[in-house]
Amino acid sequence: MKVLLFGRNPATVSRVTAALSAAGLAADGVATEEAVLTRLGVVDALVLGAGVAGPLRERVTAAARRHGVMWVQGPHILPERDALEYVRTEILPKLRSAQR
Repeated sequence: MKVLLFGRNPATVSRVTAALSAAGLAADGVATEEAVLTRLGVVDALVLGAGVAGPLRERVTAAARRHGVMWVQGPHILPERDALEYVRTEILPKLRSAQR
């Protein structure tokens, strides 16, 4: 599965993208609206960081729906939390549920 992570904090995007890859997904991460909108046509799933909210979230999820891309929103990840554990316990279950 090709997954695109969109988050507002570049350091967190980098950490979580690496963890998604370590969990066996083809993952890429972006930190701008423009970047996510240009990549929606080539991914299967979109993971939104907790900071993607309000009108920004509405625009991005509407674009994802137009492209037939499922999306999930991850909860906030604390800087000290292990990113791979976060992906395994928070993100992967949401992706599995969204596929059904």
